[in-house]
Amino acid sequence: MEGLPVKQHKLLPVLALVLALSAAVMFTACTPNIGGPSAEEIAAQKEAEEKKAALAPFVGVWEAKSISDPKKGEIPESVYPTARDTFQAIYGYDFSDDGTGLFIRFGAQKPFTWTADADGKITITLAGNAGSYTATVDSSGQMTIEGSDGSKAVLTQVTKTSGDYSSLKYAPFDALTGKGTIGGNYSSHDDFYMNFKVVTEVNRVVVDNDDMYVRYVGIATTSSGLSEGYVFEVINKSDKTASYDFSIDNSDSTVFGTALNVLEPGERFYEFVVNSSNADVPLAKLSESKGTFKYSHVADGSSLEDEKTEQFDLTVSQNK
Repeated sequence: MEGLPVKQHKLLPVLALVLALSAAVMFTACTPNIGGPSAEEIAAQKEAEEKKAALAPFVGVWEAKSISDPKKGEIPESVYPTARDTFQAIYGYDFSDDGTGLFIRFGAQKPFTWTADADGKITITLAGNAGSYTATVDSSGQMTIEGSDGSKAVLTQVTKTSGDYSSLKYAPFDALTGKGTIGGNYSSHDDFYMNFKVVTEVNRVVVDNDDMYVRYVGIATTSSGLSEGYVFEVINKSDKTASYDFSIDNSDSTVFGTALNVLEPGERFYEFVVNSSNADVPLAKLSESKGTFKYSHVADGSSLEDEKTEQFDLTVSQNK
């Protein structure tokens, strides 16, 4: 360039490069990440993947070899098959890869959440204050689980797929599908009340406190289709055994029914309360129907005299 000193002439390309780089940096910093995940989303995804990887070795169904349980006593490996056949149910844990699971205690079913740390220590938490467990797996592949209730069990992995009970002698009973074996634990009812088909779904939580969780699942029929009733999912969230009773009724006596039961801490049960009224009116069409749920805790076979009562509407129209 004419008129510019030689030194300035040499600096011009350098200045141009600096300006170009600065503009690029500013453009990158100011331009939003259109269409792509944010830094927070990337971090959350990475955390989820790491959590899933930590859970992966333990996912599946584990069945007991031996058990030390304050309520059931000592059950050594040689006796466990006899105990399993007596209850027609296993003692085991089903770990799902989403951090949920099911503890099957000789027919009693207890949903839980679980985590695993980098050292392979597993923490299992039952609903509410019902209890917790810790577990580790040794070099031989055996899992040892110890509970806040004083129980201890040694288990082996039966399958690496959650919900796969095909290789077990007794699959846990699923009341909503009617599949599996009805266990002989004390919270199980006669087969008549265990086999039902939900025909009208409601899915309404009617009780949820520190002690109990009750979800109004819907209206169901008996296996014969001749009787109707209401189905409730009940979970004992307390650390004590709980007894409860349901009653259903209305002002014109087209609804009448009762059911009672006893649940261990953390246990879930699907209660089918059959309408015993002779009135030929479909429950889904009723404009009035109410439920009453009474419960108290039990210790050493005696009530703790702490009964509580909850009432709720059972009409389907409220759900629409």
